[in-house]
Amino acid sequence: MELFQLKKSISTLNEQEAKSLLHLLLIRSEYGDFPEFVRSVKETLMKRMETPAGKNVHTVHIVFGSSAAGSLRYAFQDTPYEQTEEIIEVPDNLAEGPIHHLHTAEGFERRYQWLKENYRWEKDQAEWYKNNMQQAFEKISSIPPEQRVVIWTGENASEGTGLRFSLYLLKEKTNEMSVLNTYDAYHKFYNGMHEDFPRHTGELSPEQLLLFYELGELEELTEEQRQAYAKEGEECLHSDAVLRTYNKGQIFGAENHRDDALIIGKMKNLQGNKKFIKAARVIGEVLGHLDQYTSDEWIEYRLRQLIAQGKVEYQGELRAMRFYEVKLKEAFVQ
Repeated sequence: MELFQLKKSISTLNEQEAKSLLHLLLIRSEYGDFPEFVRSVKETLMKRMETPAGKNVHTVHIVFGSSAAGSLRYAFQDTPYEQTEEIIEVPDNLAEGPIHHLHTAEGFERRYQWLKENYRWEKDQAEWYKNNMQQAFEKISSIPPEQRVVIWTGENASEGTGLRFSLYLLKEKTNEMSVLNTYDAYHKFYNGMHEDFPRHTGELSPEQLLLFYELGELEELTEEQRQAYAKEGEECLHSDAVLRTYNKGQIFGAENHRDDALIIGKMKNLQGNKKFIKAARVIGEVLGHLDQYTSDEWIEYRLRQLIAQGKVEYQGELRAMRFYEVKLKEAFVQ
């Protein structure tokens, strides 16, 4: 694990004071301090992420996104579920980027290279992504037949694609399989409050996830439902679309420029008499008004595409959103 991976692992810790201390020490380690400490932290964190010895796993949870997986791990800590549940984290937003033949080595490599070339990832993030995605695929494919499978999903293209992709990988298995839709569970328990919330399972608290798992109704999939989802997953894996949209339970391929009009519209609102605006502010404003669950990496990628198309000017360095500012070309301000 390099620095990025250590930071990701630290984010799963529960003790706020420990988090703060570890982040401080890791920052100092970048300047050559505490090499022995960093090595010991690496070993400890790696062990923390592994399945404890002697664990008797009854149920495997497939969860999409690091935030959702981290919250579920926190929810299960200090409960009997620590010994009976295993969490497989798929650390990706499958609504974005190519997924053509993702289940094959060639298809995964194609996606990996696309993300690495088009997203401004931090140092070591690309290798962290590659290693953890491959590990997730291997774990899903090797689930023993006696273990129940629970797939966590929501009303968005990322988790919806993940659900279908997982059931495609599991199509030959005979395990009992259930789905927990956190959007449906939230609106059942909270009587329809906040109509557009949650956009993703990662937006919910650990306490809410535990409540939904213990008191909610898991949808046990029939063989017909499993095969239908697996077929839809296969269709996704044969699509050349780079972006996916969710609408009323269905996943559709979308044009890459789907969000460009909203980006331009928000820039008009923010720009006013200002010469340039920080790219990070534009991206944050767009994310706050999107109907679809979308990452900041995708919006930043589209902002750079608008720059390449001559619709947006910039000053600074395009290596990360915090390093540059943008403004609309005069022709697009009106």
